Parts: sequence; C-alpha cells; structure tokens
Amino acid sequence: MYKKRLLLILLVGLSMLSRKQMYAQQPTPFADENVDDLEDVSDQFQELFFEALKQKAIQNHDRAISALNKCIDQEPDKAFLYFERAKNEGALKQFDRAEQDLLRALELEPNREPVLVLLYDVYYKTRDYEKAAQTVKKLIAFDTQYKEDLARIYLQTKLYKDAIALLDELDNEKGQDIYRQRLRARIYQVSGSTQLQTEAEEAALAANPKDEATYLKLIFLYSEQGNDAKAYETALALQKINPDADEVHLALYKFYLKDDKVDAAITSMNRVLRSTTMEEKAKHRVLNDFLLFVNDNPTYQPQLDQAIALFDTQVTDANVYEQLAAYYLKKGDKQKSLTFYQKALATDADNLELIKNTVLLQLDTKAFEPAVKLSSDALELFPSQPLLYLTKGVGLIGGGSYDAAIETLEIGLDYIIDNKKMASDFNQQLGEAYTAKGNTAQAAMYFKKAQTLKSQID
Repeated sequence: MYKKRLLLILLVGLSMLSRKQMYAQQPTPFADENVDDLEDVSDQFQELFFEALKQKAIQNHDRAISALNKCIDQEPDKAFLYFERAKNEGALKQFDRAEQDLLRALELEPNREPVLVLLYDVYYKTRDYEKAAQTVKKLIAFDTQYKEDLARIYLQTKLYKDAIALLDELDNEKGQDIYRQRLRARIYQVSGSTQLQTEAEEAALAANPKDEATYLKLIFLYSEQGNDAKAYETALALQKINPDADEVHLALYKFYLKDDKVDAAITSMNRVLRSTTMEEKAKHRVLNDFLLFVNDNPTYQPQLDQAIALFDTQVTDANVYEQLAAYYLKKGDKQKSLTFYQKALATDADNLELIKNTVLLQLDTKAFEPAVKLSSDALELFPSQPLLYLTKGVGLIGGGSYDAAIETLEIGLDYIIDNKKMASDFNQQLGEAYTAKGNTAQAAMYFKKAQTLKSQID
C-alpha cells in the first residue's frame, strides 16, 4: 500500500499549464487528499484506480478512461475521479467532456487550484477566452503570478491596455522579469501601434526621471512616430543627464537638417552610424533620411557615399542592401547597384525576386560569366522558372558558348505557360545563338517565330 500511495502522489499531482505551476515545487494539496480518499474504498476500486493511473502513464488514455468509468460507477461523489478522467479526455482532445468533468469536480469540492488550472487549460486551448479569463481570475487568489496568464488572455482578446496593466502590477510586486518583458514586447508588436508603449514609457519616466534606458526608448518611439519635436525634447533632457549618449543624436541630426545646419547634422549622423549601442534599424532610418535630403541636395553625395560605406560594414538585413541597390540604380550607377544586390544575395540567397534583379543587372553590365553562374545556381533551387533559363542562355551567348546556350534555351521553352512575351524572347535569343554559329536558316526560323509571337501580344 505504501508504494501505491507514493505512486498516487506522483501521478495524480501532475497537471499542465502556467509558468507559475511549472515553478511550484511542493505537491498539490489535492493530490494528498486523493490518497486519504482511497482508504475508505474497496480493494476492487483501488485496483481499478491504479490501473487507470498506469494506463495514463503509458498514454493509453482510452483504457484509463474505461477504468475510471468503473470507479465512478462505484463512487460517483469523489471529485478526484472526475479530475483524473478530465486529464485523459484532455489528452485525447475531448475538451467538451473534460470541461464537464472538471465542473463536476468543482461542484463536489469547490475552488481546488489543480482543477481550476486544468479547466483554464481546456478553455485556453479551445479559445474560449471569456471562460478562461473567469477561471484564471479565481486562480489569482492562490498566486498573483497567474496575472501573467490573464495578460496572455487579454493579448488574445485585444485588451492590450489591461494586459500591460497586469504586467505592471506584477513588476511592482515581484520585480522585472525576462518572461514578462518578452510578453510585453509581444503585446506592443501585436497591438500594431507604438502609442501604447509610448504611454507606458512616459509613465515609467515620470516615476524615475533619471532612468537613461527609458529616455532612449522614448527617443526611438517618438522618432518612429514622426514626432520629431518630442524626440528632440527628450534627447535634450537625456543630454543633461548623460552628455555622451550616442542616442541623443538620433533626434538631433533631424533637427539640424531642418534648421539647415547640414555639417552638424552630418556629424550627428556619423555619431549614430558609428555607435555600438544602437540597432541597425535606427541607423538605417537615419541614413535613409539623409539619402532623401541628398536627392534634393546632390552636392552632398560624397558625404552620403561615405556614410553608406560606414553603414555597409554593419548591415545584416538583405532588404537594406536591396534599398541601397535600388537607390544607386535610380541614380544610374549600375556597378554600385550591382554590388549591393550581390551583398543582399549573400544574406538572402533563396530570394527569387532578388536573384532575378541581380542577374538581369549582371547581363545589363555584360557580366556574363557571373550571370551564368547565378542563373545555374538558382535553377538548382527553382528548376521550373523559365526566366532563369533565359538569363542563363543570354549569359552563355554573351560568353560565346552558343551550343550550351541553345540547349539551355530549348529546355526553358518547355516551362513557359501562356506567356507569349517570354516565348518571343526565348525564340529571339535562339535566333541570336544560331546567327553566332553561322546557321542562318535556323536563325531565320526562330526570328520569325519570335516576330509572330510578338505580334500576338495584346
């Protein structure tokens, strides 16, 4: 009987759920009472109950439920039987049945934490957030850590301010915590607005006006919102506390530009770009602002080129390189544009659109060998993309490999579906390849096909 009692304490006390439950080390009161309940039942009942626990332990939940059904037939007023059956039903995703059993357990023995925890889990998994919230509010009476769970529910139901308020309460009670910080960041992200975070940081600054981290967060937030006046005001306030803070210049450079203090703006911009504490996103925003300024003031192009060279060594985002490539392409500097497209590819090699833009520019700049290699590598990833056969074929023609070009273009033709423009381009290039080989008859045939297809394009 001792071994059975020990097994029961270990097995019945296990239940899923919130972070608070995961951290709890003491056995649940409910589990201990189950052992006492078994002292007043028959040997047959005990054998059935331990059979149910054994079957649950090996994840044979149907058999566990069958054994528990027989237990309930004998002892219909024992709450822990419904609790155990609900665990097995939950494992089988029979959530309606699990809910009914848990509610029955609470009728028999109200306000039991393990039962409420499992009931909350059922409601959360079935996305019945209203009932989940009602249940977790009862759990908060056992431990305020459950406020985290309520905040998760409020996140799902878009009650973002209520969620943040709960996290603030917990921070005040228990101190800051990495889990809550991540949950808070998730709430800010999902809310789709920086205003909620701004209000929270403003309140934090009012409570602790010497906290540099809060000043920095507000400078970033105001800058993202386009509220340059507030960003500037906050930057000046931070500068009084810490004159050496790089982040101050995130706001200052923009005001210098507006006040036509370009040299001071460039100094601030370079301070931001050289900073080891600021994120790439913030640096990119500063550089992009200066790029727009240079579009209207081209005499500062050399300073922009220097700034881009400074930023270039820090970029990890392919999208940033793509934007720089597009900028230089628009300026007519194809070589610089190609350089940045290639850097973008180095960080995002499977991006088909990026591959297409790069290889087309390679062909435009007569970089035939790199175009052939890039097209060939891309065809390993995208073997049914006709444009890649076309670009490879054009590159092979440009490099003098006419037979290989013809073979590549003929293969690519088979992948064209309802695209007369592309079919015309393929036939045109086949004509070019045969012309280069001196086969004028074949060339004429393909040129004619290309012209016919071209005339059919709406």
